[in-house]
Amino acid sequence: MLENPIRTALRTSPELRQGLLVTAVLALLAGGGRIIAPLTVQRVIDAGLAPHTVGPAIAVGAVAVLVAGSSSLLLNRRLQDRVERAIARLRRAGLRRVHDMAASTADRTPTADLVARLTSDLDQMTTFLQGGGIQFVTNISQLLIAAVIMSVYSWQLALPVLLLAGVLIAGMTVMQRVIGRRYDRARRDLSRLQRAVTESVTGAALIRSTGTEDRARAKLDEAVDRARDSLIRTQPALHGNASLGEITIATMTVTVLLGGVWWALAVPDGTDPRLTSGQVVAMVFLVTFFVRPLQFLVQSLGEAQNALTGWRRALELVTTPSAEVTGGVPLPDGPVAVRVEHVSARYGDGPLVLRDVSVRIEPGEHVAVVGRTGSGKSTFAKLLTRRLDPSAGTIRLGGVPLERLAPTAGRVVILPQDPFLFDGTLAANVRLGRPGATAADVLRILDGLGLRDWLDALPDGPDTEVGLRGERLSAGERQLVGLARTALADPDLVIFDEATSGVDPATDVAVQTALTALTRGRTTISIAHRMITAERADRVLVFDAGRIVQAGPHDVLLGEPGPYAALIEAWNRH
Repeated sequence: MLENPIRTALRTSPELRQGLLVTAVLALLAGGGRIIAPLTVQRVIDAGLAPHTVGPAIAVGAVAVLVAGSSSLLLNRRLQDRVERAIARLRRAGLRRVHDMAASTADRTPTADLVARLTSDLDQMTTFLQGGGIQFVTNISQLLIAAVIMSVYSWQLALPVLLLAGVLIAGMTVMQRVIGRRYDRARRDLSRLQRAVTESVTGAALIRSTGTEDRARAKLDEAVDRARDSLIRTQPALHGNASLGEITIATMTVTVLLGGVWWALAVPDGTDPRLTSGQVVAMVFLVTFFVRPLQFLVQSLGEAQNALTGWRRALELVTTPSAEVTGGVPLPDGPVAVRVEHVSARYGDGPLVLRDVSVRIEPGEHVAVVGRTGSGKSTFAKLLTRRLDPSAGTIRLGGVPLERLAPTAGRVVILPQDPFLFDGTLAANVRLGRPGATAADVLRILDGLGLRDWLDALPDGPDTEVGLRGERLSAGERQLVGLARTALADPDLVIFDEATSGVDPATDVAVQTALTALTRGRTTISIAHRMITAERADRVLVFDAGRIVQAGPHDVLLGEPGPYAALIEAWNRH
C-alpha cells in the first residue's frame, strides 16, 4: 500500500504540479464569478430597486457570469489535459515497470491484475473526469468563497452552517475510508474475473474437447458472484453517506432561511434590523452556492473513490521496486563462465527445493541438466536467469556476482519449452532476437538451422501470420521460431529448457545439427527431458531431491550405477 498517495502521485506525475498557481487562479475566478450574483441582488434590493442601481448591477452580474464561464472552460481544458497526460505517463511507466520488476514479483502477480492496473483501473479516472470530476475543483473554490462571504455577512448565521458542514465532511471522511477499502477489494475481484473470463475464452476448445464445461462454468460463476458481491458491498456505505448528506444539507438551508429571517427581525422596536432584506436574500443565495458543492461531493463520492482506487493501484505498480541494477558491472565479452557456490533456494516461505548446490561451468562448455520431475532442474535455470533469487550462496556469471550484473539483454538468453510469440508475422517474431535485423538475416538464420524447407512449406513463408501467442502454429513450429530467434540473438550464454521437445522427427535431425552449430563457441545449459540431449552434451549434471548427485560426461556416467544410468534405461525402455 502507498503511504501517501497524493505525494506519490505528484512525484510520479509531474504534469499535475505544473502551473498549479494558474490552475488555482482559474478555479477562484470560476467559483468566485458565481458568487457575484447574490451580492448584486443584495445591492439592488437594499437600494429599493432604484433605477440607477439596477443597470450597473446587471452589468456587473453579466461580466461575472462571463468571467466565471470563461475561467471554467479554461480550467476544464487545462485539467483534462494535465490529467490525461499524467495517465498516459502512468501507463508508460507501469508497462516499463512490468518489464524491469523482479521476476519473482512478476511471477507472484497474476497477469490479469497487471493488465487491469494499466487499463481498466486508469480508465476509471478518465470516466470520472469526463463525467464531472473536474467540477470538484471549481466547486471546492466556490464552497470556500461562499463560506468566507457568509461569515462576513453574519458570522452568527454562518456558524451553524459551517459546523454542520464540518460534521458532514467528517462523516464523509470516515465513509471514504470504508468505501475505499471496499472498492479496492472490488477491483481485485474484478481482476480475478478478468482472468477467469480470459481462461474460459482462450481455453474454449480444450474445455469442449475434454467435456469440462460444468467445471469451467462453476469456476466462472464463482468469479462473477465474487465480483458482484464485492460491488454490492460498496453500496450500503454510499447510501448511508448520501442520506447523511441530504439530512445535513436540508438542515443548513432551513437554518439560514428561517433563522436568517428571525435573526434579522428579532430586535427591539425602533432599532434597525440586524440584517437588511437584501442581506437575508443574499444569505439564502450564498447558502445555496455553499450547499451545491457539498451535494456534488456527496453524490460523486462513489465514482470519485472508484477512480481514486484505480489511480492508487496504478501508482502501486509504478512504485514497485525495479530489479535493474544501476551502475552494474558489464558481462565480459565472449563465452560466459558460470560459478554456482553453495546455493540453496526456495519459493516464498516454502521448503528448500535446492540444497547446497555448487558447480563450475567453463566458457564454451555445453552442460545438460537431467533428473526426475521435481528434482530442481527448472529451479536451477530460474536462478541463472534471476527469475528466482537464492536463499543462500552466490552465483557468478563471467566472474561477476549475479546481483551486481548490468542488464544482459541479448547476452544471456533462455528458450523455454513453449516460446512466447507476438501477434504478427513469423519473420517479425524472429527479428526480435536482434533489433535492426533484416529479412535477409532471418533467412540466413533459418537456412543455417536447416529450416528452409519448413519455411517454404508455410502459406506465406516468412510473412506467415502466427496469430495471438502463435496460435496458428503447432507447438513444434512455435519452438522452431523461438530457436531461430535465439540463434539470431547470438548469445554468449544460452539456456535451453528442452527447446526442441515438440519438433517432429523429420525436422529433428536438421534441428539437432543446427543446435550443434549454434552451441559451438558459447556456453550452453540444456534442461534435458530427452536423453539424446544429454548424450550430445560435454558434461551432464544429474539432480535429485534438490542436489547434484552425479556429474560427468555421458559415457562415464552411463558406466556407473546410479540415477543417470536408471534414467537412460527408462528412456531406452519407453
